[in-house]
Amino acid sequence: MSKIFFAIIVLLFFIRCTPEDKKIPAEVLPVDTMKIIVWHLIEAGDYATFLKEKDTTIKSLDTKYFTEVLKLHHLNKDDFFKSFNFYQTHPYFNNVLFDSINAYASRQRNQMYKFRQ
Repeated sequence: MSKIFFAIIVLLFFIRCTPEDKKIPAEVLPVDTMKIIVWHLIEAGDYATFLKEKDTTIKSLDTKYFTEVLKLHHLNKDDFFKSFNFYQTHPYFNNVLFDSINAYASRQRNQMYKFRQ
């Protein structure tokens, strides 16, 4: 019984002693929220590129669609870039974010292929 108790105490010690640099501050958007926003921004950029290729008179759709994505998520540019800059300056969290986006993109692609069949 004392071995189990000791193991639990050691486990709780390691969980509690997570370094502060491995925690996301409260004012930064969590990874699950950021992954959806960044995914939508990527889609908006692709759509704007597609439209610009079809009509060469269009010049700056990117900004318009990016602004619409931020409105969709009830964010302003400053709040988004505060969070995005945090992820860019912390390699661990940046890796977690983009791995999460990659997994999300794979799930979206699989759903699209299922829909087509």
